[in-house]
Amino acid sequence: MKKHFDVEIRPLILFALLLLGMQITLFLLLQEGRTGLLMSAFLTGFVVLSLVAGPLVGLFSSVLFIFIIGTILVYMALPSSSLSVETLSMPLSHLLGYGFSLLIFVLLAGQLHERIAGQGRLTRQLQEELRQFVAVDTETGFDNKYRMAMELEAEMKRIDRYGGAFTLVLIQIDFFNEFLKLYGEKEQKHLLHSLADTMQTIIRSTDRKFRYATDRFALLLTHTNDTSIETVYDKLASAIKHHQLLNEKYITLSFRAGHAVYNGHAKTTDHAILVSQVESEMVAREL
Repeated sequence: MKKHFDVEIRPLILFALLLLGMQITLFLLLQEGRTGLLMSAFLTGFVVLSLVAGPLVGLFSSVLFIFIIGTILVYMALPSSSLSVETLSMPLSHLLGYGFSLLIFVLLAGQLHERIAGQGRLTRQLQEELRQFVAVDTETGFDNKYRMAMELEAEMKRIDRYGGAFTLVLIQIDFFNEFLKLYGEKEQKHLLHSLADTMQTIIRSTDRKFRYATDRFALLLTHTNDTSIETVYDKLASAIKHHQLLNEKYITLSFRAGHAVYNGHAKTTDHAILVSQVESEMVAREL
């Protein structure tokens, strides 16, 4: 089987070529006295610009710089000019080599910028895919917000196609951050685990549970309209409002809740809008 070799120049190799070439060129330029020192500063500046801003900005700036230098040289070569090319401390051939080297280094720096930016985009993409792949919240065992979005979308399409209804219930823990400050991280994890276990016993096995935010849960009650939602609220309120701490003391918690029924006749089929509508209801309703 024929092997396929990756001929793409990696950022580390690009950086090594750029660094080696810059060192040799700067060493040669510094032999030209003050003119060489000035040219070294321009070369370094354009390379840094390409590394930061990308190849287009660096290339445009360096070409403009070369054009200006070339225009000055042409003016100096005119018989009417008071300056002469011979007055330059750097030979014309060296200046031409300098312009060529400048373009090469700017292109290398621009390519390095693109490769680094591409690696950053790839890393962010992989991190996003990993978050979506790890669909279970580790503290509660509920599905996370990425799975929630997929499940809601799938359920809405099912209702649109075959009919029926489902109810989305959102529950928010009041003063969640204050609980952490008062009782600590260990008690907070115990709280989340306890709430998850309690909710699990109240809803049916066919219903779906999500932790879609730090202090918020979602319950997707399949094949359910709003005729029995008050019964669900009552069961939840009586089961989760009183929480036993690790030291066996009891505290009273407060929650906000909201719900919406999706039956295929809604004005929107966007699950994000549905969630937003229920969240707005949570402001006024205490569980």
